[in-house]
Amino acid sequence: MNAEQLQTHLCALEERLLHPDREQDRSELASLLAEEFKEFGASGRIFNRTQIIEMLHEANPRSAHISHFCISPLAEGVVLATYHTTKLTAITHRSSIWVFRDNRWQMVFHQGTPAL
Repeated sequence: MNAEQLQTHLCALEERLLHPDREQDRSELASLLAEEFKEFGASGRIFNRTQIIEMLHEANPRSAHISHFCISPLAEGVVLATYHTTKLTAITHRSSIWVFRDNRWQMVFHQGTPAL
């Protein structure tokens, strides 16, 4: 997979996590999160994998959308994704670290920071 294809692929995975209500089977989203997953939320709270999976199962439709998505390789099989989400007029800067293991991409870390 070349860099452009990887960027498109990871953006699609981020979209799935941003809009879990669009999934036919939300339980499949759990495979996108590594066992050691951690999130520093835009709220300032810290979440683990189990908490995020519970939220994904309960999430209502969101009007947010992704823009300015780009990736930066950090090491072999490790990529930093950065982007903005916009919900109404609120913008959040987001970053995720993805690792390639067991022949698939998994998120190990995510952070959301409200734009000032």
